[in-house]
Amino acid sequence: MSKINELRAQRAKTWEQTKAFLDSHRNEKGILSAEDTQTYERMEQEIVDLGREIERQEKMDAMERELAAPTAAPITVKPDNKKKDEKTGRASDSYNRAFWDQVRARMVFPMKYVTHFQRVSIQKVDILYQMSLKDSCSGP
Repeated sequence: MSKINELRAQRAKTWEQTKAFLDSHRNEKGILSAEDTQTYERMEQEIVDLGREIERQEKMDAMERELAAPTAAPITVKPDNKKKDEKTGRASDSYNRAFWDQVRARMVFPMKYVTHFQRVSIQKVDILYQMSLKDSCSGP
């Protein structure tokens, strides 16, 4: 950034010198000689070149700021291993595990707390269990 400021100061100084040169080298008609015109054009070209260099430096600084910016936010916390869409109520995993643990253990629990789906499931499990008992008793 300081180089840009130096270039701007140098351009402003050169412009002031160019204006002073024009004022001092004009003849009584306000026209410059051929030599003075060439000198003025060189001074003017130097001002234009300084302006281009300033633009180039500004673009470089902007690009460096962009490339130096972080591409992602840093990880500052420990990742969470829990499921993000944890279900609640009868759809929860804990409810499902408790239900099937009771069915497998053939535990007795009040039927008023059992839903229709659970009653049908219990009946199916019971039928399959009884069929397996009959098959094992009949033998080959």
